[in-house]
Amino acid sequence: MNSNSLVIIGNGMAANRVLEELGTDHPFDTIHVLSDEHLCHYNRIMLSPLLANETTLAAITPHDASWYQQRGIHVHLNTAVEHIDTKLQRVTTSTHNTLDYQALLIATGSRSAIPSMPGTDGDQPDNVLGFRTMTDVDAMLAALPTLKHATVIGAGLLGVEAAVGLKAQGVEVTLMHRNPVLMNRQLDATAATILQEELTQRGIDVRTGVSPQSLSLNANRATAVHYRLRNQPDTDTTTIRLDTDLVVFATGILPNRELAAAAGITTRRGICVNSHMQTSDSHIYALGECCEFEGQTYGLVAPIWEQAKIVAAGLAAIPPLASPLPRYAEQQHLTKLKVSGVDIHSMGQFEATGHDQVIQLQDLTSGVYKKLVIQQQRIVGVLCVGDVLDSNWYFDLLSQQVDIRAIRANLILGKGYCDNNAAGLQHRVDA
Repeated sequence: MNSNSLVIIGNGMAANRVLEELGTDHPFDTIHVLSDEHLCHYNRIMLSPLLANETTLAAITPHDASWYQQRGIHVHLNTAVEHIDTKLQRVTTSTHNTLDYQALLIATGSRSAIPSMPGTDGDQPDNVLGFRTMTDVDAMLAALPTLKHATVIGAGLLGVEAAVGLKAQGVEVTLMHRNPVLMNRQLDATAATILQEELTQRGIDVRTGVSPQSLSLNANRATAVHYRLRNQPDTDTTTIRLDTDLVVFATGILPNRELAAAAGITTRRGICVNSHMQTSDSHIYALGECCEFEGQTYGLVAPIWEQAKIVAAGLAAIPPLASPLPRYAEQQHLTKLKVSGVDIHSMGQFEATGHDQVIQLQDLTSGVYKKLVIQQQRIVGVLCVGDVLDSNWYFDLLSQQVDIRAIRANLILGKGYCDNNAAGLQHRVDA
């Protein structure tokens, strides 16, 4: 057994971030990265611009061969893992090879959660896709010559990006969402209205408050989506038919936990980890969209970047340690999005509840909306749409739980206005 080998299962953004954090001065003789894709690591956040033909695969591939060589990293493409033997500390691959490990990192990510309905509950039709990988993008690009209309189901971030990317390729697109509010995990109704107006101006047919019921199939291809209106009485089973050539589901993700579960590692919705990102086997770590920490699973980048720091610190540690290893803890994150050309920053509890107070500024004609949610003179949530100049400042106030009474009157106008007003007030007091 090679007693000083790190094996990483997965070659996505979480795994790559750990490699970047480890740097060239890591303690392993060799690192093996096992990928079930045929491509080197690429930036999955850029799949939408790639679909829209606004960038290239080369441009979103951050590292060349020399980068991996300098770090003693061997990347095995088209190499899925079939089995993890926790007792022997060994993985068996789909190519019938075995690799021993001193430490194992599971970064298997997630897959699209395609809901079960007539048309999806058997073999997946050829033109029914998710939007998670380069394989999905390749399938959409291959369909373009004969693709007239696409239906994207789910208007979270990925769904909106898929709709925009397909529209940029000249395809007629209908974007469906069960919730009346687009991107309802990051936006309130007012912010969603700005986004919906932008999408509509781009020629995307947006339909909210709808619930897909089934797909019509012909020769293992979807030909139509049948949906109901969410406010439709339960006794009314009427469905509306939408003819389409392609169906893209962006209705959530499922953590890829099955490999870990088969090895006897504790899983629930995801692969359970402690604050050091270790699984129930102390030699095995997990992070990213496949993991679960204190009941929480992940789909945004910011917390995964924090997890990567924790994993790298644990992997690089050589006893005896001079200080305790860092621990992962849930914290507030500033989510920065640029959706369909609209800058959107969202953080904290952006929907007011109970006795919360709201300070807001709206210029919907210009596409500008700022909203601060206040509890006991402290910011607990922020939405900035169109104007994001002060979002980092708001995030600092939120994270540090600063008492905002002294600047409350001018808070919505931003840091510069508050600073200038405070300086003027101090000048008058000194005089």
